[in-house]
Amino acid sequence: MNKQNEDKMSMFYALLQVLAKHVAVWTGLVPFKNAHDELKLNVGSIENATQKQETSLKGVALDKRFKKEAMVKQTLSIAQAMFAYAEDEGDVVLRDKVDYSRSELMQTRDAIIAQTCQNIHDLANPIIAALAAYGLLPADLTGHQSTIDAYTATVGSPRAALTVRKGATAEINALVKDSMKILNNRMDKMMPEWEASNPDFFQEYFDARMIVDSGSTKQDEAAAA
Repeated sequence: MNKQNEDKMSMFYALLQVLAKHVAVWTGLVPFKNAHDELKLNVGSIENATQKQETSLKGVALDKRFKKEAMVKQTLSIAQAMFAYAEDEGDVVLRDKVDYSRSELMQTRDAIIAQTCQNIHDLANPIIAALAAYGLLPADLTGHQSTIDAYTATVGSPRAALTVRKGATAEINALVKDSMKILNNRMDKMMPEWEASNPDFFQEYFDARMIVDSGSTKQDEAAAA
């Protein structure tokens, strides 16, 4: 949520507190009550959208990296066993196909790394019996496939999280705009009803309606330094 919307949310909260305090004063005025109920519903929806907006892209990216590292670690273990096997067999083609370093794999683009690891897995599969002498068992390939699948499932996660965040931001903007319209065009216009009959409520309402700028400008920061 941007600073302008945060400031308006603070105003909504303060105003709802004032309205709750003086509920007996305004609850009989049906149009005002309807507007209040819509405002309160909007605030709840903004809170829900804010939770979506705060989805941690960092956390999603970190999960993706952990899964990539696990996949690369197992891939290297298999590739090294195959390299030794190919060297003993004089199979230069196979040896070159599995000749990777950790840095090479980690730097490979997301769209390619999973397929690279899958290729190594698939090269090992038909010769797994011969690779037993090099410490590689069928269970190792099964585990390797699981890490590949786990990583592949995360490839689109950061983009998906970003899409959710953008959608929530648009929702918040629309809800805040609608809430301001409720106040400006409906509730504010009905407040003169109580200016004389209940001046305390009238004053507290408009005090709460003030939007306080919670941010500081660069000039303010420089003056405070």
